This record gives sequence, structure tokens and C-alpha cells, in this order.
Amino acid sequence: MQKFFFILLALTPALFAVSNQSKVCQKCHPAIYSEYYNSSHRKASVVNDPIHKACWNQYPKSAKGYTCAKCHSPTDKKVMKTGILTENDEIQREEPISCAFCHTIKEVDKGTLSNTNISTGKLKEFFTAEKSKKGTKTAHFETKSSWFGLIKTSQNSPYHKINYNNENYYNGNVCMGCHSHTDNNHGLDIVMLDALIDKNDKNTCISCHMPQVPGSKVTLHQSKTHAYHGIAGIHNMNKSMGKYIDFKVKQTADGFSIDVINHANHALFGQPYREGKLLVSLQRDGKTLPLKPFVFTRILAKDGKPAMPWNADATLKDTLIYAHKKIDYAQPLQKG
Repeated sequence: MQKFFFILLALTPALFAVSNQSKVCQKCHPAIYSEYYNSSHRKASVVNDPIHKACWNQYPKSAKGYTCAKCHSPTDKKVMKTGILTENDEIQREEPISCAFCHTIKEVDKGTLSNTNISTGKLKEFFTAEKSKKGTKTAHFETKSSWFGLIKTSQNSPYHKINYNNENYYNGNVCMGCHSHTDNNHGLDIVMLDALIDKNDKNTCISCHMPQVPGSKVTLHQSKTHAYHGIAGIHNMNKSMGKYIDFKVKQTADGFSIDVINHANHALFGQPYREGKLLVSLQRDGKTLPLKPFVFTRILAKDGKPAMPWNADATLKDTLIYAHKKIDYAQPLQKG
């Protein structure tokens, strides 16, 4: 009985680590884990994202089952293999896209319909980007002694190895396994995030959506900043995103115009049925006069009518912001 109890205790941590890998990361990376837990990555599953669930409920089912798992819950090995979705599953709730999944992507296979992430499958050797350590050997945990052994200092993680040499983590290509094109069976790109405006742009997915923010990235040694793992964007806005878009207002003969300049390297907002609104108001005689909002959107169609993304074979309307967009307002401005 004692032996059985001991084996049970020994197995419990192992089982926990498999079912909720990301929770293990919290001990050494509390700030990053807290951001991750409120991010669109942790909320990507059918269980956590009501919009994704609504789309999946409309999607025509096939023998392949839940094919969205490739990007929306790749950590769920069962649904990836069988296509059978269990909505109350712990992985679907807690880590549909786990920390380990993103940090073990060694390369991205470029496909015709969509890309595919190629993982190392190693649970304790992770890729990361740190320019000062690029080109060094894979970091292992080690303890160094000084003053004849009286002082001991530890370096690197006692839990996992760290590889700083994967170029995909420096140029942002690691995100392109999911955040690139997604073509439907009619050859229409319904996501269009790889619609680059300037291929020479130095901005990447990581520099824009994971900017450096205050706080140490790990408890073992202190750093002033870390990459924001809440994934800055529509779900979690970050002030640094503002530097990628500019507005210029010009008076015209019958009103005024607004130039919207997009410094990002993709269109805004490329995902289907996502809208952005430009809100404009005039201040006059101490009152605020709101004007009709301009809506940035891309509506997909079939037979000339709006259609769900998987049925669409054409674009009915496209008012997205590419590199530059000019919007005219027939509303005369008064002096001053």
C-alpha cells in the first residue's frame, strides 16, 4: 500500500505537467504567465472564444471533425489526432495554445491553403530571442563557484534548456504558421495577414504585438523588461500600437479629408467580418457634433451576396487600410 501511494505521488506531478504544461511556467515567469492567461492565445479555443464558437457552430461538419484545432488548439493532441472536440476538456480551457507549443516551433512549412507549424516536440528545450546571446550554444543549467567554493551562482533555467539561435524568433516568422494566409476551397484568402505592404519593413509580428514592457521576464535573475505576452491588438490594446498608424487632416473646398497612414506590414483589419471604425467629431460653439463613422471592413461574397468565409469566392466590399487611405467629409469647417 505504501509503495502504491508513493508511486501515485510520483506520477501526479508528471500527469499535471502533461495536462497543463503552461502552469509549470508560472513559477519562474509569473508576469509573463499572467499576461498569457489573459491573451487571445489562451482564449483561442471554442470553449474560451464565443466568436470562434459561433463560427464553428455554423461551419459545415465533415468526417475530419474539428479542423480548426491546427491553430486554435494545437496543444490538444487528442483533437488534433481524432478531430473529436471535447468542449469541457482542461486543455481547451486552460492552454489551447500552450507556452511550450509556441516556444518549440522550429520552422514553418509554407502551404498553398495555409501554413503549418513544425515543432521539435521537445518539452524541455525552448527557443527564444535575445540578441546578445544569438550565436551562443544551447544554454543549460549550471552552477559556478568562486572564492574557493564559498560563493555559488546559478545560470540559466533548472527546468529547461534555452536555444537562442532560431532566426524565426527574431524575424517574426514563428507567427506565420497560423497568422498568415488561410485560403478556402475556392482559393480565396479569408485572413490575408501576409498581405505585406513593404517587405523591407523592419517591423515584425513580435516587435509590434509583443513589445518590450516593464517587469522582469524571469524570477531567477532580474531584467528591466520582457516581451509582452498578452499579445497587443484588438483584445489587449497597448499604447505602443499607436506608433504604427498616423492621421493627417486637410481642409478641402467643400469640407475636409483625413489621411490614414498604416505603418504596419499588413492590412488593417484583414480577418473576415472584423471591423474598424474611424470616429470623427467637430467641436463647435461649445458642442460636440459627431459625424457618421467610417467603417473599415472586408465583406466576402458568393453569387454577389455576403457569404460565410468557407463559401465565399469573391470580395463584395473592401475598405481596409492598406498603406494609405484617404477619407473625404463633405462637412465645411469654420474659421479656427
